[in-house]
This record gives sequence, C-alpha cells and structure tokens, in this order.
Amino acid sequence: MKGSTSTAILVALLVASILLLDVANGKKILVVTFFSSKSNKLTYMPLIEELGKRGHDVTVLTPIKPTKQMKNVKEILTVDFEEIEKKLAEEKMFTPFENKEKNKIVNPFLMLDWFQDLCRDSYDLPIIKEIMKESYDLIFVQPMFNDCVLGLVHKLKAPLVLFSPVSVGGFLAEKVGAHFPPSFNPHLFLSYQPEMNFYERFVNFGFTVLFEGILRFYYEPGMEALYREKLGDNSIPSVREILANTSLILSNGHFTLHRPKPYMPDIVDVGGLHSRPAKPIPKDLEDFIKQGKNGFIYFSMGSAIKGSQMSEAKRKLFLSVFSKVKQQVLWKWETETMPDLPKNVKLSKWLPQQDLLGHKDIKMFITHCGGGSTEEAIYHGTPLLGLPMFGDQPLNAKLAKSHDFMVELDWNTITEEQLLSSIQELAYNPKYRDNVKKLSALYKDQPDDPLTRAVYWVEYVMRHNGATHLRSAGRKLNFIQYHSYDVILAYITLISVALYLIVSISKYIICKICYRSSMTSTSKSKRE
Repeated sequence: MKGSTSTAILVALLVASILLLDVANGKKILVVTFFSSKSNKLTYMPLIEELGKRGHDVTVLTPIKPTKQMKNVKEILTVDFEEIEKKLAEEKMFTPFENKEKNKIVNPFLMLDWFQDLCRDSYDLPIIKEIMKESYDLIFVQPMFNDCVLGLVHKLKAPLVLFSPVSVGGFLAEKVGAHFPPSFNPHLFLSYQPEMNFYERFVNFGFTVLFEGILRFYYEPGMEALYREKLGDNSIPSVREILANTSLILSNGHFTLHRPKPYMPDIVDVGGLHSRPAKPIPKDLEDFIKQGKNGFIYFSMGSAIKGSQMSEAKRKLFLSVFSKVKQQVLWKWETETMPDLPKNVKLSKWLPQQDLLGHKDIKMFITHCGGGSTEEAIYHGTPLLGLPMFGDQPLNAKLAKSHDFMVELDWNTITEEQLLSSIQELAYNPKYRDNVKKLSALYKDQPDDPLTRAVYWVEYVMRHNGATHLRSAGRKLNFIQYHSYDVILAYITLISVALYLIVSISKYIICKICYRSSMTSTSKSKRE
C-alpha cells in the first residue's frame, strides 16, 4: 500500500515538474494585426493555437472576433472588422461582384486614407498603451497592409516574424534581401505563370518597378508618418528599415503549386499550415447529402465576398442551373432561407469547409479561388470550378488550370449553359479528380508537416534571440546591387573605354605609319 502511494506521489511530482518546466520555458508572444480578413486569420491561427499548447503566453490583437477559447492564448478585439466590411459595402468601396461586372479594378493603394483611419483608431485603443508597457520575446505580424504596426514593433524591441497569407511575393521578400528575378517570378497582382514569354516578362518587369515605386514613395511614407505621429516619435525608422530586421518570414505557399522561388534560409514555406484531415460533418448536413444518390457540390465565395451582394440575375442563374443538376448543393450564404430555393439546394451561414472538401461524396468545389480555399482543395483532392474575382485569385486560378484540376468561368460572361456544362464536365470526367489527387500526394509528401515546421522555426528564432545568423548579406543590397547590374555596367564602361582607346590608338598608329609611308614615297619620287 505504501509502495503504491509513494509511486503515485512520485508520478504526481514528475508531472508537476514537467508542467512547471513547460511554463518556465514558455515565452511571451505578441500577435498584432490592425487590418485582416477572416480568411487571412484562419491560415495562421493553428500555429498560434499550437504555440499556446506548448506553454507560450500568446496575446493576439486582431480585428476579427475570436471563435473559440485556446490554451494560453488571449485574443483582444481591436476594431470589429465585420462592421468595417458593412461600412465599406455601404460606401461602395468594396463591392466585389459590382466591381467585377463593371471591370473596376480594386486598387488597395487608393484606400490609403481608409487604412490610415483604421490604424489611427487602433493606436487610440487603451490596450495599445498597456502593450507598450510589456516586454515580449517575439512579435508575430501578418504584413499585408499592416505596415503601420511596425512603429509599435520597433518600440517593443522584440524579434519579428512575418506570416504571408499567400505565397510570399517579391515585394516582401526583397525587404529581407531575397530579390526575386522578375524573369521567372510573376508579380502577385499579375496572373502570369512562371514560364513567361518576352511580352509577359516585359510587362512583369515594368509592373514590378512601378509597384515598388508606389510602395516606396507613396504608401510607405504615409504609414511612417502615421506611426510616428501616434507614438510621438519622429526618430522611428522607416518601414523598410524595420522590415530589414525581420528574423523570419513564414510563407503560406508550396512549390508544388507556386513553383520554386529563390529563398534564403530566413524564408520558410509552410503552405497548408491550416489544412487538416476531414472530420465527420453535422448530422443535418449528412442527412441532406444522403437525400441524393449522386454526391454533392459545395459552393462558397469565401468570407470577404458576401453572396448577398450578388446581383439578382446572377443569383437566379445559379439557382436555375442547380435545379437541373443531379447532385445536392451546399451553398454558403448570409441567410438560410430563399423563396425560390430548389429542393436539392441547402443554404447555410457557416459550413465546415475542410470537412466537406474531405467528404467521400463531394464532386466539386465552386470557389473564388482564394489562396486558403485553393490549398485546402488540393490537400483534400477536390476538383474546382473557379470564379476568380480580384487580388491573387486570378493567379491561383491559372495555377490550378496549369495542373488541370479546375474549370474556370468568367463571372461577367457566365451563362446557364456554360455553368451547367462545366459542372457536368467536372462531375463526369475523371481526369480532374485524378490530377488533383496526384497533386495532393505531392503536396503532402513532406519530411514534416507544415505546422510542426512553423512551430520549430518560430521557437528557433526565440531560442537564438532573433537568429541574426540566418540573414544573408543581400539584405544590405538594393535590387541593382543584388543582381550586380552596377558591376555589369562598370565592366561594360571599362570594356567600352578600353576598346575605344585601343581603336583610337590603333587608328593613330595606322595614320602615323600611313603618313610616314606617304612621306617616304613622296620623298623618293622627288629624288627621282
């Protein structure tokens, strides 16, 4: 009896020691985004949750409402992004369907005033003053249009890790010394594939330079002025200087889809970080799917694009086609009722996307081709019917088409006949599923899973106080110096000068020889 009691006490002490050691080794991490979308947040929250499980104390400042409680993770709402989205829609600043139909390009840089207002409102929150009093072992930032938080990052003096919600673009990678050659790295906002012809390389190079100019001389100065104003310190470095001290970039991409890029060790691909095996779906959804005998279609345009903003003509077009297909249809919609809804269509404000994509009876995913949705479809091996709208979506669609697991339709010209034909093509031609299954096998064939890899590198940065040894000397070079264009120009100049001198001296010598020869001939003829 005494022996068993002693053993129990010993085990309890051992468990307690492990738990205390876990807490003692835990680090303080600040995750801060003033601007975000729900889909962007979803891509990195599994990493934040895992860091909390590993004993780290994580504070998350976010405009997206928390969806669940997580161990050691404290989420603090900055501004309510759902309210912001409603305001943007009312002011016609972000109406994706209408913009697409009018061929109106959404230029985020024209929204600089709005980004600045959002940033001011965030800096004015009482929590920011409390955060400024704390010290952290790491700061985690999603950098897309979040440059104004960099003033706060600088003040807190902690190692910085960036998470790119899409495959890292050249305009971000060059901040840490990885200048992607525009000859085979298409700009994120151009829907080109890596194998570009001369015209595409010409456009890509020009657009890359133009985009860089907009960032350097328009967008970044506005962000710098704002964080210096709100923090009352004009000595805070520029956006570029702060980003140049980034310890690590986690890129939500993978070479199987986005093709290889010339990364340095401080850029790590973790594409599929948020993907996971499918779980059983709720009973009401399972019962609805079983009402049909031909599987089901899943239709969602993501979290940022609201179905309710769709024109009445387009809504009726989809309903008309869905009423003619043999499959059941699950459609993510802002309401769960519709007066003319066919029996084989079910609406829902929320659907368990990954569980549906991994369901044995799914036939296809009708999607806007967002980065997260495309990667989840690849992970689960589900063919796509693509309706890209803006941003990186056209590029994702082209990449999916290049692997031949998607049929793409143009939102502006789509007809009932085209939509019905595309659904039938995807449902009954096995090549699309075969192709995405092959790609899925490549996507999953990794030495470790992306979540484990992301956790390792984040903790690596903290273990080594910012891991400055990962940084290449390329961080101190601009694009021209990095590619040795200045050296090439110097060589061309030296060679040109040398050739000019050689030619000039040769001409001079030849002229002298010819002159002397002429004089000798003249002298000879005079003597004769």
